[in-house]
Amino acid sequence: MRVNVGALMNEIITSEMEEIRRLIVATVAKRNALKTEMAQWYEAHSKRFERTNELITVDSTLSELDSHYKRLWDYHNGTSRAS
Repeated sequence: MRVNVGALMNEIITSEMEEIRRLIVATVAKRNALKTEMAQWYEAHSKRFERTNELITVDSTLSELDSHYKRLWDYHNGTSRAS
């Protein structure tokens, strides 16, 4: 666990939170690559993007990671915690 000293408070970031951040970064990169591929796909095709289901799954994964990170952040850094 590490503590980030900020102007307003100390932020606790656990090793689990750091790993979730890494997963979020990797998932965003994958999502962006799929969205770029989709844009290129629709320039040449009128039918549905072949990897739409994968993009939906990546979006869902990103949402779950974000929610999990927020729950952990709130638990370790919530307003009820003494600063």
